[in-house]
Amino acid sequence: MIVSMSIKDLAVIEATSMEFGPGLTVLTGETGAGKSIIIAALSLLLGDRAQTDAIRRGADRAEVEGLFRLAPHSRAAAELEALDLGFDDDEQIDGAITLLIRRVISRTGRGRVYINGRLATVANLRAVSQGLVDITSQHQHTQLLDDRHHLAVLDRFGGLDEGVAEFRQAYEIWREAARARDELRSVEAKRLQREDFVRFQLQELDDLNPQDGERARLVEERSRLAHADKLASASASAGKDLCGGRDTADAALRRAIRALDDAGGVDAALDALRERVETARIDLEDASHELAMYSRNVDADPRRLAETDDRIAAIRKLERKHGADEGGLVAITEALRAEVDTFESLEINIQEAEALVTTTEAAARVLAEGVSQQRKVAAAALEERVTEELAALAMPDAKIRFELEPRPTLAATGVDSGSLSIETNRGEGFGPIGKVASGGELSRVLLALKRALSHADPVETCIFDEIDTGTGGAVADAIGRQLAALADERQVMVITHLAQVAARANHHLKVDKTVVGDRTTTSVETLDAKRRHDEIARMLGGLEITKKTRDHAAELLSR
Repeated sequence: MIVSMSIKDLAVIEATSMEFGPGLTVLTGETGAGKSIIIAALSLLLGDRAQTDAIRRGADRAEVEGLFRLAPHSRAAAELEALDLGFDDDEQIDGAITLLIRRVISRTGRGRVYINGRLATVANLRAVSQGLVDITSQHQHTQLLDDRHHLAVLDRFGGLDEGVAEFRQAYEIWREAARARDELRSVEAKRLQREDFVRFQLQELDDLNPQDGERARLVEERSRLAHADKLASASASAGKDLCGGRDTADAALRRAIRALDDAGGVDAALDALRERVETARIDLEDASHELAMYSRNVDADPRRLAETDDRIAAIRKLERKHGADEGGLVAITEALRAEVDTFESLEINIQEAEALVTTTEAAARVLAEGVSQQRKVAAAALEERVTEELAALAMPDAKIRFELEPRPTLAATGVDSGSLSIETNRGEGFGPIGKVASGGELSRVLLALKRALSHADPVETCIFDEIDTGTGGAVADAIGRQLAALADERQVMVITHLAQVAARANHHLKVDKTVVGDRTTTSVETLDAKRRHDEIARMLGGLEITKKTRDHAAELLSR
């Protein structure tokens, strides 16, 4: 519970402090006295964003400090231990964990957060204070009119958080699988355009099948084919000049050998020279033979020459197209072939992704169907409970209906869409809450829902900020009675203008706005029995407080 809170230099508050107790606490005061500042200060202790323009004029900074008592096994106590921000055991009171929060707002924008006397971050503060206090204000009437919040209300009432969390985890797995599948499909769409181009280029290269160094070999072959006649004639003539006649080189060498043979055996040096001449003759004879063979084998093939010209031209065309030589074309061919392989693997990946989407969707749908069945049971129980609460709030003919409709597709909320509708007068039929309920009725519907959800809500402190607006008389008395009943279960604070509500409080705080010198300031004081009687009378009678008004106030308090 909240034990106390002090505020310094926030808005029109110069300095004030207040203490809170168990049960029902009311805050009253004239309109504009600054009751909303109390809620704003408490919100800062819970981690709300700080605004420098909330600092009191003339001050450099504002400070809010709050003392809380926590159950030893509460979530907040566990968070304090995890962050090592707890007090020592000897500083605990009656076994409760002490939580002291101090928030400093500076005009420089460099605020400070202290938890149990130690410097902390706003993120630490939010982690520790999450779930400590539930603040219900008039803006929640707007949420009550928004169908998007209604399923969450039903799930909280039915205690379906675990099942809903399990479904949402499966839902996110399915959505992630679908996103991955869609990305592959996007790649595939681009691939379809790219694939035609790549396959065409690869087919063009495969059809030509250029080899590294081929063009140089083809150029050489073409040169032979283009000069075949000249090569044949030259080789044949050269062969004949070497051998085959009297005036050939072979005949001259043979004569030289015979001359040397006549002088053979006289000088060893001459014999060696004779061997060299013989070797030359043999080499000459071989060359003549090869020239003859070359001459006979030279092929003047116009068709092959044309083929060679065409292939050289085709290779040169591809080289210009790809900006590479034959070796580069070979590398490009292999790269394109590898890319085609990725196209085929992409198709396999898409098929696997589609299968995963189907599987994960089916798993999520099974969980969603289970949640849907639980929602149907919870909806019937919620209708009955809220209708009972509305009867206790002076709406005996009102009925709430939770309409669950199947969704055509799976969504983050499951397979259901749902909304609350109301019948405020018997026989008038059900309709959307915003269209059927008046302002005062909306306040009671909101309170009825809060009462219905109290068993499922672990928050120990509930604050209601003028949710009784638009009501009065017997209705106000009924609202006070239900708030007091809720205060039997947890700490409840109410900002109210209704005497019927204020009279049921265990603790009464009054917010006053006064002018001291030339400055306006707001203060908060705890009322004793006499001053409380006076305040209830003021709330009943306004400016003129008569004996009848005071008697009425005494009657309310005695009840």
